Amino acid sequence: MDAYDGDGSHPELVDSATSSITGELHKNFQAPGTRWYRLDITCDTQGVKELTLTLSRGNKEQAYAIGCGDTEADQFNIPPGGTFTAQVDPVKDGTGLVTWRLNTVARDNVDGCDDDIDGCDG
Repeated sequence: MDAYDGDGSHPELVDSATSSITGELHKNFQAPGTRWYRLDITCDTQGVKELTLTLSRGNKEQAYAIGCGDTEADQFNIPPGGTFTAQVDPVKDGTGLVTWRLNTVARDNVDGCDDDIDGCDG
C-alpha cells in the first residue's frame, strides 16, 4: 500500500481497513472539502486472481476488476462532493484479504481519470 508514497502527491489518510475476501466489503464515505479522494486497494489471495470493486455515487456506478497479488495497489480518483460507496463482491471459493486506504490529494496531483465513479473514456 505504500508503493505510491514517493509519487509526490502528498496523500493525507482519511480511512483504511483490511477485510476477508469471503465477506462483503461495503463502505460509505463522506467526501467533503476541496481535495480529491484517492482509493488505493489491493488483495492478497489464494485461488482468486481478481475481485470486483464497484464505486457509486447517486445514480452513477462503475465496476472494476482488481488484480490480486499485484505489487502495487490499484488507484481510483473520486472528486469531492457527496457520499460515495465502495463495494467489493465477496468470493466463496478462495482465501485472502482485501486492503484499502482512502486518502485525499490536491487536485493538481490527481493522475489519470479525475472521476472513476463517472468513468473516463480512453
